Amino acid sequence: MDTPRRVFHGLWLGQLISNLGTQCSLYGIGLWSFERRGLLFDFALVAFVVQLAKILVLPLLGRRLPRWPPRRALLLANGIGALCTLLLALQLLVHGRPDPLVLLLLLALAAMAEAALVLRFSSLIPVLVPDPERRAGANGLFASGDGLVLSVAPFLGSWLVAKGGLAGVLLADGLSFALAMLLVLLAWTPALNRVTPAEPDDTPGPQGLRLRQLWHSPRARSVLLLGSGMAMVYAATEVLFPAWLLAGPCRERLAGALLLGCAGYLIGFQLWSRWGWRHPARVLGFSLVLQSLILMGAGLVVFQDWLAFWYGGLLVFCLLMPVALSALQTRWQQLVPTVEMPPLLAQRYRLEWLARLLALSGSALLVDGVLRPALAWPHWPAWLITSLGEGPGRPLAVGMGAMGWVLLAALVFSRPRSSA
Repeated sequence: MDTPRRVFHGLWLGQLISNLGTQCSLYGIGLWSFERRGLLFDFALVAFVVQLAKILVLPLLGRRLPRWPPRRALLLANGIGALCTLLLALQLLVHGRPDPLVLLLLLALAAMAEAALVLRFSSLIPVLVPDPERRAGANGLFASGDGLVLSVAPFLGSWLVAKGGLAGVLLADGLSFALAMLLVLLAWTPALNRVTPAEPDDTPGPQGLRLRQLWHSPRARSVLLLGSGMAMVYAATEVLFPAWLLAGPCRERLAGALLLGCAGYLIGFQLWSRWGWRHPARVLGFSLVLQSLILMGAGLVVFQDWLAFWYGGLLVFCLLMPVALSALQTRWQQLVPTVEMPPLLAQRYRLEWLARLLALSGSALLVDGVLRPALAWPHWPAWLITSLGEGPGRPLAVGMGAMGWVLLAALVFSRPRSSA
């Protein structure tokens, strides 16, 4: 394997480990907060602050990161994340539990460092893998890494907080940053020490102009809308599912859910690598329809009680996540020339992270403000209560069912309309 590709795989592995540790920490700390009062608001607040911090820092990163050598930027971002984890651990050691305000501030700073890692590494892919055919595989690997994190982090974070409490979550997060820094230190190629001059595309004017031009294309608008819808539903599910496991009668399924999440990712990645990449549009549509049906089924108590359906639905949903994300990434590449990718990449992340932000805040309002009091209303027909079920975890499951309808609506409304 040539040196640039070897460096890419090393940096990809470091990015994957760092992102997985950060997301596990997010879910673990969110669930730790959720268990204190039993309100999804406490969980969603942690996720909301993290997502807001990423969105706020993105414009600054777009202007400043090109002026830093990539290797230095990657090391600095990992170092900041590790420092935040260390300060949280000291808070836990000295005070027994972190101060809520300090906790949120440190999580926001770590999230900004993670945003820098994502943006810096994604912009290095064309440099480290210049061959177009190999670059398609590298981009698929990059997108599938997001699928792994989204599939595994909720289960692993839930398991860590259930077994080791907040201390176990922070230890895993600190180790992930240390290992990611080691991989960055070991990776070397001249491109990593070269400062990339800011291009004209980095200025706000051309970015906005190019995004408007892209929006006027029906096919491109379809991908942008669908990506934002996927980001919204996946973000809400990341909050609702682990909270459902802890609040309902499914707590003992945590270990099995973690194993299925990992197995589903590996199978999904193999399916994409061997077959799915040839038909990205069809694969994307089929995956999202099936995922929406699985989410709708989560709102019905019968599927919670039938273990074969429950575990089977979980496996298929996790299997389809890296497939759908890789297909979306491929569709994006087919629509945008490589030379115009960097400025539009920041705009794409801004739209998708904003969708995640809305989902993280809206999921708490939906469950705590609407579904929980609605399901407690004593005058519902008996058949409806029998279908939706009762208990502390059912509002969370019904919320996941609602996300299935949102995902299906995003797929329908994002279909390009043929001009008359």
